[in-house]
Amino acid sequence: MYGRTGRNLRVNLTENDFTIEESPAKFEEFFLGGRGLGVKVLSDEIEPGIDPLSIDNKIIFVSGPLVGTGAITGASCNVVTKSALSGTIACAKLRGHFGAELKFAGFDMIIVEGKADSPVILSIMDDKINIQPALEYWGRTASETEETFKKSLGDKWAGRETYLVSIGPAGEKLLPLANIINDGFLSVGGAGIGAVMGSKNLKAIAVKGNHTVTVADGNRFVQVVTTLINKLNSAPLTSQSMSSWGSAFFVDLCHQKGILPFKNFQGSHFAEIRGVGAGTMPGAFELRSRGCFACPIACIKKTDVSNPLFKGKGMAPTYLAAGALGYNCGITDMTIIGMANMLCAEMGLDPIAAGGTVATAMELVEKGIVSKDDLKLDLRFGHGDDLLQALTLMATKKGHAKRIGQGAKALTDEYREPKVFMGVRGIPLAPFDPRAIQGMGLHFATSNYGPHHLYAYTFIEEILNVHENLDPWTIEGKPELVKRYQDMTAVMDSLGLCNWPLMGLKFNNFVPMVNSCLGTGYKAEDLLAIGERIWNIERSFNLKTGLDPKYDVLPERFTKEPILDGPAEGQVSRVDEMLPEYYSLRGWNDEGRPDPDKLKDLGLGG
Repeated sequence: MYGRTGRNLRVNLTENDFTIEESPAKFEEFFLGGRGLGVKVLSDEIEPGIDPLSIDNKIIFVSGPLVGTGAITGASCNVVTKSALSGTIACAKLRGHFGAELKFAGFDMIIVEGKADSPVILSIMDDKINIQPALEYWGRTASETEETFKKSLGDKWAGRETYLVSIGPAGEKLLPLANIINDGFLSVGGAGIGAVMGSKNLKAIAVKGNHTVTVADGNRFVQVVTTLINKLNSAPLTSQSMSSWGSAFFVDLCHQKGILPFKNFQGSHFAEIRGVGAGTMPGAFELRSRGCFACPIACIKKTDVSNPLFKGKGMAPTYLAAGALGYNCGITDMTIIGMANMLCAEMGLDPIAAGGTVATAMELVEKGIVSKDDLKLDLRFGHGDDLLQALTLMATKKGHAKRIGQGAKALTDEYREPKVFMGVRGIPLAPFDPRAIQGMGLHFATSNYGPHHLYAYTFIEEILNVHENLDPWTIEGKPELVKRYQDMTAVMDSLGLCNWPLMGLKFNNFVPMVNSCLGTGYKAEDLLAIGERIWNIERSFNLKTGLDPKYDVLPERFTKEPILDGPAEGQVSRVDEMLPEYYSLRGWNDEGRPDPDKLKDLGLGG
């Protein structure tokens, strides 16, 4: 079995027991692995209408078939469950080395079900599987958990070769904003998953192993991988911009296009933003590069901070951190943004959801809807110490901050101001103003996982113009672009590949690597058809949770209030104009529901 171990681990925390199962070959044929396989298993094994925090929910960790093989960026482990924040399906992307180490430990997938009586850690160490008590870890931050567990092994080399995914205090407190953390930094797109893990009293999973992963045609595989590395090393965005600054290089570009949000998306406030972007980072941090398993780009930037408000080690700001925790909260100080990002990682808070919630509270205060006394917090746009205090308190449910810890939508519902919530399906928007990037706005409205940009990389064409020269402000061709990138991202996630190389490679470039690894004869269109199948099964699951397609919309601010200044002045989102064509391209009816014949064509039944 090429690219796979052929084994899955099913853990029942209620029974304090586990079983080892064979990988479902037909599922892998239809869904590849990774995200696709996780989605299929979840949709088969849980009722969509369950409470995400109930014992009936499951959480699935699954590495794609290219993870651990040496395929470029073959490192991603996907985590699939029903989200505690949105109530719909959720998928987090774990970067770093956890996914590869899971394969080396002998498993493609871990299915966690039930609930432990008290906190536990699942340990998979060189074929020894143990569900061990973890009371001493409960209440610890992510870095404390990782460091303490590795020290408990009594062997520094074993500790260095062991990788963890864990929750922080936010997940323990079942905060809907909670995310999961691995290898010292946050997963991507996992709002609400940390709370699910916490509801099962599962503090962490640790993996270490010595198994190997084989490929079908080793010589051809090495040739293809070498060629792709050379292409990435000659592409400016992957060899220079991402390698130097990580995704933070994107801040300047989005600011120049009027896409960077400011003060809870009230407008771009172009003239107010000064000294933005990656160029300010060297003055704030000493950057160190770190790559995920088998990645030649090394876009993760590590650093230390020492400040009276926060001291620690962690990731330097990414674009997400700069946008969600920084500019959208009116904060441009890169040091403060870096500290907020590290604090989210330590506490296990999703930065987009947490930043969007704080920005929402700040607007409510600014407009006099909520007073300082109401929240027992001082939350003002542009005040970094307010942001750091709020993040710390909401993660631990201390004081009145626990109210905003329930999320931006819950806060606006409480004060009957739904128009202040800048999100979709209960999740705050990633920091791209959809009025100034039309394709991304359509993706935000229709994404199965909520408004997160990393499930459809339309900005590669709309902003970077890597393969196509598309104007971000126009809608022509955007429904097709969105569908293509949604399907493409589903494929990349299911294979276990990072999507950042698409800034230097075409999707077709990956096909020979897939085939030489797996011994298959896929064409690009075959893989995209699998991506479409995955997108449709996710959509079908969400509809069964009670999601109404009429909620494929953006907040009125984006469709009725033009951007006030800057290069995108006067722009509004035209998502309503794009939806009918998008539904048609998907083979869905006018209401956005998959046609039974379309599902049958995709092998998903009627």
